[in-house]
Amino acid sequence: MYRIRQFFWALFSKLTDDDKKFVNAYLSENERVLFNRLKESEKVHSVKVAKEVLERSLELDLYDINLIKAALLHDIGKIDSGLNVINKSIITIFNKLFPNFLKRFYNIRPIYAYYNHPEIALTYLNNCDNYIKFLIKNHHNYGINDKKLKILQEVDCKH
Repeated sequence: MYRIRQFFWALFSKLTDDDKKFVNAYLSENERVLFNRLKESEKVHSVKVAKEVLERSLELDLYDINLIKAALLHDIGKIDSGLNVINKSIITIFNKLFPNFLKRFYNIRPIYAYYNHPEIALTYLNNCDNYIKFLIKNHHNYGINDKKLKILQEVDCKH
């Protein structure tokens, strides 16, 4: 049921004026250019993640502007990926039902991007802080013990 709600949410999600103000408050002009290349549903997802990461980091006394920037930019590896709400949903379902099956089809751009968007993101992040790059590159690598990375991972999985 959660995945069905998530699908419809992605179809109809739009950034609010408050969301845009939040993005403008945390990202530089160059970072906003990257952020704005994401599909609308990915932008909304990233803002939701970043706002909750902000709350959690403040609660845990781990606030770091680079963590918030990473939360906003964590999915930029999906830019130009060919991923859309429909094929992303299909890939997600297949991945849950048949783990690793789709990895055989890495030559298909959306499948490759689905699995490798953290590494792909690094190609867009030339001028970013190294910690931002670390957080984005590893936001699906659950074997690393970094408190701020754990916050990003937990919130991203939730949304």
